[in-house]
Order: sequence, then structure tokens, then C-alpha cells
Amino acid sequence: MKMRSLACAAISVGTITAAAAAGIDSTDPGLIAAFQSGLTVQTFESLAGRTPQAITAYTQGVAVSPTAFVFNQVPGVQFSVGGAVGTNMPALYQLGGTLAAHAHSGSTVLGPVDFDFTTKFGAGAFIEVFFPVKVSSVGFWLNPALGNVTLIAADTNFAFSGLVETTLETFAGTAGRFAGISRPTADIGGFKIIGTGATGFTVDDFSYGAAGGVTTPIPEPSEWALLLGGIAAMTAWRRRRAS
Repeated sequence: MKMRSLACAAISVGTITAAAAAGIDSTDPGLIAAFQSGLTVQTFESLAGRTPQAITAYTQGVAVSPTAFVFNQVPGVQFSVGGAVGTNMPALYQLGGTLAAHAHSGSTVLGPVDFDFTTKFGAGAFIEVFFPVKVSSVGFWLNPALGNVTLIAADTNFAFSGLVETTLETFAGTAGRFAGISRPTADIGGFKIIGTGATGFTVDDFSYGAAGGVTTPIPEPSEWALLLGGIAAMTAWRRRRAS
């Protein structure tokens, strides 16, 4: 009986604690609509003073036009790819030819740029986001023809503020899906999108604000260990009881 109680307690603690934040990695229209409800959605189709870089292939190392770079042209958001703030920035890419279908809306997406101001469709692709006014939810569509990403929500953004930041949540995003993180309060000041493959990534329909949310909890590593340990204990108890 003690084994069973321990397992049940482990499952309960893991579920309740993990529900404090939620993640989305989905193509389900209902889940995505619920997440985006009340958020600002930036499609990147028209940013004042910016001209997207037209591309018909995901070629590494092509020079990017300065007018394609994005820093603070999106209200309430600042973008970086690391390096010098306001100097090393991601860029708008207008997808043409067979690539056009890879944009979720329109034809323009946001993608990483290397420190030498060339296209970064390779390993090490990275976009960093800073919210001067903190938000609770951040999400976007990932390019279906490129790679997966790791999402990191932080309480601030070291590259911009110079302060030590604390990671709030980490979640995985899959190519071709809408991925994001939602917190119960508006405490996300920094957000990182890190490519995990050799092809980089692009994002579309960038959604952010102090609203939205999903129902899938993000489990912490320690909670997973507790949960799995409880399940193992319950299984062992049942096997001994049956023998």
C-alpha cells in the first residue's frame, strides 16, 4: 500500500506543478487559435522601411541586404542574433519559387543571419528576442522544410540588459508546426530560438503578448524523474502483488 501511495503522490505533484506553464508544438487549428487569442500576430509581410531579401534556395553564406535586417521595427519587440545589439540582427526573407509554400502566411518570414551579415541556413542558427514590456506568451510557425528548434523563455535578456537572466521554461519546437511557450503571468522578458539541426530555421506569424495559452503542461526535468519513479514503483508493487 505504501508503494501505491508514493506512486500516486508522484503523479499528482508532477501534474499540478507542471501545469504552471504550457507549451504548444502542434498543427491543430483549435489549439493554435486558442494560443493566439488576444495576442499580437506579426506576419512580417509589411514592416516600415524594410525590404525582404528575395531567395529561391536556402543557401548558406549569401550577403544580406541591410534593408532586410530587423531590430525594433516590430512594436514591443527587439530582435538579435547575438553579437552587438542593434548590429547583428535577423532578416526578412521573401520566399520565392518552390520555397513560397514554406511561408505560413504570405511569402515573407524571419530568419537568422550570421555575424558576417550573410544568410545562416546551417548549424548554429539563432534568434534572440527582447520584450521591453514583459509578455506571457510567445509562439510562431516553423518552416516545414528546415530544422527543429529549442525554445527558451527567460525573465530578461542578457544580450540587451547586461543583467544575469534566469531561464523560466525550455521547450522543443518541430519544423512545420506552430511552437511556443505560455506562462501564467507576464514574466517573459527574453526569448531564444535555437536551431538544433544542420539547416537552420525560419519563423512566421510571430505571436506575442499577455494573453493566449494552451493546455499541454511543460514538465520540469525533476518532475519527470519523480513521475517516472512513481510509475516504476507502482508497476513493481503490482507485479509483486500478482505473483
